Amino acid sequence: MNFKYFQLLILGVALAFLMEGCDLNEKFYSEVTPETFITTPENAYAVLGSPFVEWRNFVGKSRWMLQELTTDEMVCPQRGTGWYNGGEYFRLHYHTWTPDDRWVEETYTVTTGGIALALEAKADLERIDYKTIGLTDEDKADHVQQLKALYAYFYMKALDYFGGMPIYSSNNDEVKARSTDLETFEYIESILLEAIPNLKKKEVVGAHEDGYIQRGAAAAMLAELYFNAESYAGIDRFEDCAKICQDIIDGVYGAYSLDQTWWGPHGFDNDQSPETIWAVPSENAKLQWDWYYKYFYHYEAYKYFDSETKGNNGFMLSPSHKPTGELYTEYKLGNPFAKFNDKDLRKKPYRYLGNKQYEGMFMMGEQINPNDPSMVCKGSKEYKGKTINLVDQVARFSEVGTTYGSISDLPSTMADGEENSGFRLVKSPQPNKADINLRYNPDCPIIRLSEIYYMLAECRLRANDKGDAATLINQVRARNFVNRQDPDPVTSSNLDKYRMLDEWMIEFLGEGVGRRRTDLIRWNMFVTEDWWDHKASNDSNKNRFPFPYSAISANNKLEQNPGY
Repeated sequence: MNFKYFQLLILGVALAFLMEGCDLNEKFYSEVTPETFITTPENAYAVLGSPFVEWRNFVGKSRWMLQELTTDEMVCPQRGTGWYNGGEYFRLHYHTWTPDDRWVEETYTVTTGGIALALEAKADLERIDYKTIGLTDEDKADHVQQLKALYAYFYMKALDYFGGMPIYSSNNDEVKARSTDLETFEYIESILLEAIPNLKKKEVVGAHEDGYIQRGAAAAMLAELYFNAESYAGIDRFEDCAKICQDIIDGVYGAYSLDQTWWGPHGFDNDQSPETIWAVPSENAKLQWDWYYKYFYHYEAYKYFDSETKGNNGFMLSPSHKPTGELYTEYKLGNPFAKFNDKDLRKKPYRYLGNKQYEGMFMMGEQINPNDPSMVCKGSKEYKGKTINLVDQVARFSEVGTTYGSISDLPSTMADGEENSGFRLVKSPQPNKADINLRYNPDCPIIRLSEIYYMLAECRLRANDKGDAATLINQVRARNFVNRQDPDPVTSSNLDKYRMLDEWMIEFLGEGVGRRRTDLIRWNMFVTEDWWDHKASNDSNKNRFPFPYSAISANNKLEQNPGY
């Protein structure tokens, strides 16, 4: 991401602070009017950037938690006396959340706030004569349509999380009741259909992505809307999704291609990956995408990475193995680490090689800096003074011989974590101190071309064209193996709904805002399947989160979702 765009985003942040509130039920007031503030191109871009700041906040931790910690791929177990946090992570895992839970409330607030900010910025820019500030009418059309696409994106995520929403076209609208799921779906669809042809089109494969919305990103949003139409609104639009996905792959909406490496879409220069369609910009010491570090990594992870920041030892991959070391075979879902083929280039300990190069995607096993054996990560709780050895299990191994007679007696539940429990995901690479200026330079991918391939593959699977579906998935899988030799490719005979979900999981593991929970709901498995320490509730109401009490208090026309 270039520095100029950071400056404009920072201006956007400043402008956002001038706006009093971000709830759709509130009015905005400011002494800064569009005519007095927007007098230069930089001012216009600052207004445009303001709701993108909220978008950046939206794709952060609360949404990640709702999409990941409620599913079979990531967990946050209690570790001794730590990480119980009033049971909030237990409630996510066991699907017992309430309207009071902060992650639900924060998600509602930032989602509706994003809609409000995008509507406000759109209204401001529509009042400006762009020619008088050195821009063109084409620039104005692009900016306005970007903002429309952005609030369509927020509305789509609101539909995903909460169901039908009050539909506002202006922040001056009167307070409204909820629209139906279908009405909300059709509103989002209409906005994107209007925006797509008016947005700028990416002309060069691998050209720098800066976080703004181009035609390909908006088209991908529409494909995603159609892809989940059945669970969103009870209608089948898979054929429409497939058409858009094929057009994106064929370059109709812009110039994109699959990255030839597994790490390209996530590395230090991933804003130039040929498959990046839309990503949250990040740059060291400017506007960092870094919330995940403390949540994912253990207390002495700074030694493993040779960096400067301590972790809080929270989130981990859902365990693939029982305390005895046996694989969990009773569940078809979950077992994320075990689902990676042993020859997969990603399935090895993370190691920074210098000059932006690295290998592996996990913190696993003995935590010793792979480049400097003298930097040993020591435990501070159950394994105080001992080398931390991360295991793909959850159990109180330290209590064998005291509380428990043998390993076979150990329970494995959300209450049984230790400081060494769980492998950790390193999808956004960490440099060492020698290259500390690269830290947090990787952007956060929101939409990448591999997702388009997988959506098209699933549409083909649903149409019983398993051969084409397998071919599409294998085009992505091949880059994960030496010389592109995949020992376990997808085939017509081994592709079913479970293999499809496994492929979604291993390719998009931990990518949060748009993935695992939504994928499981689309296949009707979110509330109907068991996985590690999680029993199916068969309560379809849990496919939606509740409206927080604060939202209902602010708008007494809001009707709560069933079951809450």
